[in-house]
Amino acid sequence: MQNQINYKPLQILIGLAVLVNFSGLFVTIMDPDANLYASIAKTMAENNDYVNLYFRGIDWLDKPHFPFWITALFFEVFGFHTWVYKLPGVLSTMLGAWYTYLFAKKYYNKTIALWAVFILLTSIHIIVSNNDVRAEPFLTGLIIASVYHFSNSISKKISIQLVVACLFAACAVMTKGLFTLIPIGGAVVGELIIKKKWRELFHWRWI
Repeated sequence: MQNQINYKPLQILIGLAVLVNFSGLFVTIMDPDANLYASIAKTMAENNDYVNLYFRGIDWLDKPHFPFWITALFFEVFGFHTWVYKLPGVLSTMLGAWYTYLFAKKYYNKTIALWAVFILLTSIHIIVSNNDVRAEPFLTGLIIASVYHFSNSISKKISIQLVVACLFAACAVMTKGLFTLIPIGGAVVGELIIKKKWRELFHWRWI
């Protein structure tokens, strides 16, 4: 009889890592970017204008809309608080951790999947980004989610997996721009090339 692997210690470590990422919710927002982004999202919620981005009454065109949409919606539901501003980013990181687990488990095994999640959640840059609320937390969730669903859509015709993958990819573009399609496309194309699935690589559904 094979010995069963005890995942509990690693799961406890992951639980602690999750708490660490949530621990910054009530820490004062840091200058300069976080205050700027929070102000733009607050203005969006107050004016109920989800089309234009304004900072101190002036058009602000430096970033795409998606993070501001999500943050403004949270402001409208929960009010204007520091933790409300930071919560969408932390939840996006948790989404990324979940999809990292699913992706690694699909291609490797549960042990590697759990270690991948632990490494992700204890990354200094991720922890700092959750506190400072940069684009990275949103991209962490959106990119791996898109890659996972694209990987599930391979060898299938049009499916819900492909639609969901495209939705996550579109949100990633609306977070940081078109270059976010490079890691997503690179992952999908790379798998097809490595596995020599040439028919799938040039299938019309990728258009």
